[in-house]
Amino acid sequence: MATATYSPTLSTDVTKIWHKVQTDVQQGLNFMSEEWEQMEDLKQFRVDWTSREILVPLDITEGYGIASIPEGGYEARPSTPAPQELSLSWVLFNGRFTVTKTVNWVKQKSPGAMIEDQMRYQALKKVQDLGRHYADYFYGMSTAYLCQTSTDATQTSGAYTIYNGYGQSTITDSTWLCDKFKVGDYVALVRSAALVTNAIGVITAITPATPSITVTWASSVNSEAADYIVKANSLENGTLAAGTDYNKGLVGLVDACVTASVHGLSSSTDANWAPQLADTTGGRLTGIRLRKAAQTIKNKGGGTMDKVYIAQGVERDMISLTNAAVRFSDPNAMEMDGSVKYGKVKFHSSRRVPPGWAIPVASKSIRRMTLLPKPDGTPVWEDGEKIPDRSAYVFSIDFPCAQVYLNRANMAYFNGLTES
Repeated sequence: MATATYSPTLSTDVTKIWHKVQTDVQQGLNFMSEEWEQMEDLKQFRVDWTSREILVPLDITEGYGIASIPEGGYEARPSTPAPQELSLSWVLFNGRFTVTKTVNWVKQKSPGAMIEDQMRYQALKKVQDLGRHYADYFYGMSTAYLCQTSTDATQTSGAYTIYNGYGQSTITDSTWLCDKFKVGDYVALVRSAALVTNAIGVITAITPATPSITVTWASSVNSEAADYIVKANSLENGTLAAGTDYNKGLVGLVDACVTASVHGLSSSTDANWAPQLADTTGGRLTGIRLRKAAQTIKNKGGGTMDKVYIAQGVERDMISLTNAAVRFSDPNAMEMDGSVKYGKVKFHSSRRVPPGWAIPVASKSIRRMTLLPKPDGTPVWEDGEKIPDRSAYVFSIDFPCAQVYLNRANMAYFNGLTES
């Protein structure tokens, strides 16, 4: 007679008696922006803030008129060069998020119901967005141009090929260009300092391989090649001045390098108001070229080069260049990678430095203007504004700021450099 058989009861047979276990929220991507984290490295430009005009007298013109005279002879012709003047303006970065009243009630009565405090999570995400926005504008243009499009089309939705990062023909890397945008961002097209008709829309897809962004507009838009793209995340949805970032960007490093007029003073008015070394010949960045930048900064600006903002690919190529000359004291313990040093100069390399660029500076001449502390904490419920007729609050994170250049001769730049 055959023996009866049975199977053991498995945990999957009685799943209803088991708890569902959830861990803390884990970070699955690098959301941090090095420029945001290192903002305090720039000295604060201390000034009384005003919404009217901030003027800075600038001693920038060399004098003349010293004479060698005989005993008892006529003295030199008197002369004094007139100072120039800078006009500063600041911008207000703003991000918002909403939270319902229910979340607050649950937090008070059942705090264990949330894996992580919802408001804290939402505030942290918005601060991350603000940091990325600041970091992108740190290198950009006061016009807030992010790039241009080469697409000539009439459509209500479609893909727009992008090129010329910050409007500069030297910034062409596809990944870098697409990193300026996120799905859900609203953007606008600007042509001849005017908003293209109906051209405020939302990004629905990003394709680095093209590179392109797909935008859905509110109505039909006629784009033309060389139109500029700016962000347009404001609730105002119809004008260039109120609905877009146009002319509300920071005076970024690239702007300070290549634009004639910075802070209201043009290098055509005074040639000293410009980087005195502008090397666009490309090739490899070598120690000799950096020494020339350091000497030019010292000779013309009077500063000491102490920082180089350098693209990651350019930094890799510098390491590759110098590795060929390395002699190893221990062949059994050779480093596969290394770093390049130039005295006490700090190299700032991040994914947001424009590809092919290196910008040596005497950092004392670049200042930040910040009216409020850098937001990095969680707002309290009292900070929220009740949404009319809705059981919810809206929270704002504001950051008024500016980037100030006091001596452009304490800057140099290289672009078109070789990358590895």
